[in-house]
Amino acid sequence: MNERAISFGESGALFGILGAPEIPDPARPAVLIPNTGVTHRVGPGRMHVELARALAAAGVVSLRLDNAGLGDSETVPGRRHDTASLDLCAAMDALDARNISSGYVVLGSHTGAHDAHQAARIDPRIVGAVFLDGYVHSTPRAWLNRVLARFADRQRGTEGEPGGQHLTPRSGDALHDASDAEIHWFDTPTAARMEADLVEFMRRQLALMYIYTGDVEREYHYAAQLVDAFPLLRSYRRLTVRHIPEADHRYSRRSTRESMIDVLVDWTLSVSGRPAG
Repeated sequence: MNERAISFGESGALFGILGAPEIPDPARPAVLIPNTGVTHRVGPGRMHVELARALAAAGVVSLRLDNAGLGDSETVPGRRHDTASLDLCAAMDALDARNISSGYVVLGSHTGAHDAHQAARIDPRIVGAVFLDGYVHSTPRAWLNRVLARFADRQRGTEGEPGGQHLTPRSGDALHDASDAEIHWFDTPTAARMEADLVEFMRRQLALMYIYTGDVEREYHYAAQLVDAFPLLRSYRRLTVRHIPEADHRYSRRSTRESMIDVLVDWTLSVSGRPAG
């Protein structure tokens, strides 16, 4: 594979690492991987690096980018703090100029998932999006699960779990003490806004993948919660939802991370309908 640093965007203020196979296939979409929170382009535990290299081995171009004001990207004058989706649009412009891909997949985790959603709303070049621990909307079943979990906590006495911030037995010991602020630095859209966006994504036939780990288990309680919250998704064939309560949002366990990278690479190849060469 080939890796090289590129500058792009307004006055070259943005920075990223372009990863590409020896012979890029312009018929495949490229993958854009923005920051996870304030973690720069390497990703948590270097997961973004490993993912980009796995993608290149499968014949897919990727760009790991630092959003404006993060990592090695400069602050864009006059830019609001909540417009990182524009950095993704600038990244697409930069790759369009190189003519090395056809369409784009945006893969974001936590705040990156928010940025991916917002970019998909405004840029039709995006043909697929992966949201890792992104937006969560509740359902009656989720509310009931939360009530039952609190009751079970009281029955157990929640020993050694100050503030009730614990992991359920199903999650096991895979996770750490991730805070809500660490995961959710964005405003979740209202259910009405989210549904309107999903309608538009479905109209454009975007491939959508939603993955939820145990670090959002207090909010995302069961595998079908997303489609229960938005029943219109039940008939959408380009939707993939995975609930992985044993994983943490950094994918700290090597085996879990490697499995997730395999899933993401296979899914990306399925978006273009072309298997690995």
